[in-house]
Order: sequence, then C-alpha cells, then structure tokens
Amino acid sequence: MLKTACFLTGDNYQLVSNDTPASKKKITAMAIAMMLPITIWLFSSFLLAFEVIKTGFISSLITALVCGLIVFFIEKLVIMADGNRWLTLFRISIGFIVAALGSIAIDEVVFKNDIDISVVSLKNEAIRKAKQDEENQFKINNNYQKVELAIANLTNKYSTAVNNTLAEADGTTGSKKSGVGSIYRIKDKAKEVIRKDLEAANQKLALLDKEKNEAVKKAGLGMEKDFNENALLIRIKALFALVICDRYMAIVYTLFTLLMFFFEFLVVILKLTWKKTNYERKLAMIEKIGEERILYLLRKGSPVYDPGLDLQQMVTVKSGLIKKAAVFD
Repeated sequence: MLKTACFLTGDNYQLVSNDTPASKKKITAMAIAMMLPITIWLFSSFLLAFEVIKTGFISSLITALVCGLIVFFIEKLVIMADGNRWLTLFRISIGFIVAALGSIAIDEVVFKNDIDISVVSLKNEAIRKAKQDEENQFKINNNYQKVELAIANLTNKYSTAVNNTLAEADGTTGSKKSGVGSIYRIKDKAKEVIRKDLEAANQKLALLDKEKNEAVKKAGLGMEKDFNENALLIRIKALFALVICDRYMAIVYTLFTLLMFFFEFLVVILKLTWKKTNYERKLAMIEKIGEERILYLLRKGSPVYDPGLDLQQMVTVKSGLIKKAAVFD
C-alpha cells in the first residue's frame, strides 16, 4: 500500500519506508485523497459520454481514461508542488476549476432524467424562435405589412363606397333622388373597381400567407432536425435553466455540487492544512544541506573556486615558489 501511495504522490519509497508512522500515514492519506477525484472523473466522464452524449462504449471508455489521466497529473502536480503564496493560489485555482468541471459532469449524469425534460423545453423554444425569426424575415423581404396596410385602406374605401351607393339609391345623400339613376351607376361602378382591387390584394395576401406558412414550417423542421438533444452545452444550459426555475431542484443541486466540490478539493485542503511530518522536514533538510554545499563550493577560496589550481603544472610552480621563499627566509 505504501509503495503504491509513494508512486501516486511521487515520493521516494526508500526514504518514506524508513521514516516515522506519521509520515507514512500522511503519504497514504494523500494518495487516497488523490484517488477520490480521479475515480469520480473516470466514472462521471464515462457515464457522461455513454449515457448522456451517446458516443458509444469504446469512445466513452477512451474519454474516461483520458480525463482520468489528466486529473491524475493535475492532482499529482498539486501534491508535489511546494512554494510561496502564488503557487498556493495557483493550486487553489486549479483545484477550483477541476472541482467545478467535475461537479457539472457528475450532475449531468445524476440529474439526467430531469435535464431531459428541460432539454425538451429548450428544443420547443428554439423551434418557436426559429419559426418567429423566419416569419419576421419573410414579412420584411416581401413587404407583408405594406400589403396588409393596402388591404386595410381598400376595405375602408370599399365600405365607404358601398354606403355612398346605398345612400344614393335611397336619396339620403348625393343627388337626393331615390332610385337607380346615372349618379348611382357611376358610384356603383367605382365601388366595383375598389372591390376588384380589394379581391386582388386579398389574393396576393393569401398567396403570401401560403408561402409564409411553408417557409415557417420548413424553418421549424430544420431547427427540429438540427437541434442536438445530446449536445453537452445544451444540456448544461438545460441544467442551469432547471436549477433557476425550480427552488427544490436548486437546493438539491447545490448540496450535491458542494459534496462534489469537497471530494474534488480534498487534496488541496489536506495539502494546505496537514502539518509537516518528519519526512517532509527531512526533505527540507536535504535541500538545505545541498544549498549550503553549493554555496560553499562557489565561495572564493574553496577547492573548486579556481579549477586550475589542481593542475600538475600549477602544483609544481607553486611548490617551487614556496621553496624559494624558504631560502630567503
């Protein structure tokens, strides 16, 4: 167990095996904490790809392995990294991003049936919007409102012409002579002209309505065909739409997401809060000794400060100079 834990965390098994029980316990605990998000990502990414996105078994298995491997490397980097507050902030940021993505993935699997209902609503709304947009564009391209306005004007004109003709016939207005006279025939002829124009305008509008309905229907069918209910972004949008609209769903989703955050963030929490063990202090001591040794070797006067001092020619010359100096003494 300890050997596997050291492999997962990147620690030296020989050093850890000869260290204190507290050191071994921490290494094992960090490895277990590291495996929790990896396991969650393996299962959630596989189920997300297989059950939700419908990519097939082999593709889902490959997706799960790739996601698990990526999370493994990230968690291992988080455990192995050690530095200042900026590195700590980076670890927290990485942990937060991994936790957020992981919680969304597992939520998509757990709340699949609820999300399916929300996706249907999004699909219907997308179809309705596509139809509405097509209808508006059709009206703009074919001057639909202009035709409707012309029909309204012709309807008013025809109604006025009919009233004038009837009033002329009963002598109420106009020539004040009841009966069908020459003036009545003129007004009746004008009324018929307006009626024919109105019929032509209504026929044109009916033809436009037919074309419009066909275009709108085609746009709706196109959107229904193009709308992918298994698309990840659409399902994420459906998830949040469901959470916003349903209070009970929001509570359950929040609690479940916080639980996933805890599992995903466990490595970072342990890394920042667990006190240093004897093994970690030993590593720090080894690093400090190595640093002091290098500083000593680089210091002026050290055996390796001037490598030429160890050459045979230099040793001979130096020995001769010392002997000559002894003669003068």
